[in-house]
Amino acid sequence: MTRTILIVDDEPNMRWVLGRALEQAGYTVYGAENGGDCLGMLGREGVDLVLLDLKLKGEDGLTLLRRIRERRPEVVVIILTAYGTVPTAVEAMQLGAADFLRKPFDVEEVIFKIARALERRAMQQEIARLRIVQRTTPAFEALIGVDASWQQLVTQAQQAALTDHHVVLVGESGSGRSSLARAMHVASLRAEAPLIELDLGIYQGAAQEVVLFGKTENGGAWAEAGSGSLVIRGVVDAPAVLEQLAERLAAQENRAGPRLFAIAPTGSGLPAAFERLIPVRLFVPPLRERRADVLLLARAFAGDRQITPLAAQVLEHYEWPGNVTELRGMVERAARLAGSGPIDVVHLPDQVQQRSEPAARSPMELPPEGVHLEQVEQALIRQALERVRGNKSKAAELLGLTRHTLLYRMEKYGISASEPM
Repeated sequence: MTRTILIVDDEPNMRWVLGRALEQAGYTVYGAENGGDCLGMLGREGVDLVLLDLKLKGEDGLTLLRRIRERRPEVVVIILTAYGTVPTAVEAMQLGAADFLRKPFDVEEVIFKIARALERRAMQQEIARLRIVQRTTPAFEALIGVDASWQQLVTQAQQAALTDHHVVLVGESGSGRSSLARAMHVASLRAEAPLIELDLGIYQGAAQEVVLFGKTENGGAWAEAGSGSLVIRGVVDAPAVLEQLAERLAAQENRAGPRLFAIAPTGSGLPAAFERLIPVRLFVPPLRERRADVLLLARAFAGDRQITPLAAQVLEHYEWPGNVTELRGMVERAARLAGSGPIDVVHLPDQVQQRSEPAARSPMELPPEGVHLEQVEQALIRQALERVRGNKSKAAELLGLTRHTLLYRMEKYGISASEPM
């Protein structure tokens, strides 16, 4: 991968000579003659390393170095310094510069020091990545699932865990939103601080504000969470609380406070001002969209108890409106009923057996009055697209079609993946 170098020097000839040599060495090179241009390019271009002259006209190079480190701490900075300013260069390294070059310098020395600094940074990044894996993996191990959508979600959650961004977790009740929030807290840099969970839905009116913020400035769940994490359910149905919460989050830019995990139901909308303050939005899929995980979860909940093949078939075909929470409760109840034996169909609730039987026996039954085949086909296509949120490849897989055939039939019936289902 080609690395990008930004040369910050107010001498055009110096920028040209260095730039030409670095381009011949295989680097992409940009130039800036002042701090404003430098910071602008850092915001626009994918810069890997900055060569910064400490003696810019009318500017303090150390101040510019601080601003670079604040905005892009991952960017490597090498200082260019004239004879007699070595103490300043040493101070620059204490502020985070990777190395310094004293003018006049040999071009080969410049290329060598750049390569060494970039190699060192790559090694530091790899070590940091391994530490992230080491830190986050144990926290997420309890979140069972092999389904692709679940694995993708866990990867996103692991990446977001080590940021300090607030998070909204969207999904159906019982789908695992709170469990995911807990795992993210344990994997975060706030893991040693408190984790407070609050369900605003069990409170009404002014009581919601009191339990969250307290009667005084330093009360309530918000203060109790301190510098830890605060998991809130039912916040979508508390508009007065949302307004106050948005104010608190906005004020957090200048003072400490907890990290927020807002648990929201599918299809719920948060005010735009609130959405802007919560940059991470994770969608937790319902269990019916994770068919491959049903038996994995069931066996985990059953412990050392076996599940008969027929009971497993019934569990797999059930729609699970209560998601993982319903599955766990049902399996634990069935294990108690089964005593020391395996969990069988007779230990499952009647409604589960009844709802599962049609799916187990036959995918559908022709009604006595008959059907219009094209209407059925259109309805099935729309249902498939809705289930996979418009993903045509997954919809085709659900319907047993090739993607090309699905696209042809969508065009034939005038169905758009983006239209309301």
